[in-house]
Amino acid sequence: INAEYGKQWYQRRVREDYCDTIDNAYSTTDVVVYIYEDHIAACKRYKEYLPRIAQEFPKCMICCIRASRARMSANFIQRGLPCFIAYRGGDVKKAWVNIRDTIGDDAEYDVLVEGMQDNSVLPYN
Repeated sequence: INAEYGKQWYQRRVREDYCDTIDNAYSTTDVVVYIYEDHIAACKRYKEYLPRIAQEFPKCMICCIRASRARMSANFIQRGLPCFIAYRGGDVKKAWVNIRDTIGDDAEYDVLVEGMQDNSVLPYN
């Protein structure tokens, strides 16, 4: 993948308008929302993996939002991030909160994806 294609693709597939994405997705489409804060190192690292995840799981829609933008509590920001929530048909299917407790702050891409699959956030291919 060349860098320009990845950038365009990232802007198209990983969006901040997560409510519209959840509400307008087909009932059979999984929507995975990544909740993060830029000042948390693990959040920044795992956010970098989102374009690749979206590419490797094209049947899932991937979007993200900063926890502070969603007005989440300071306690959740401190203890719950980073976090993935999977939706299908507009309903929460699964949440994986504070993934650092499971895989640490700096896991490699494959470890993150395996964790997402083991926690039912992503399907097994």
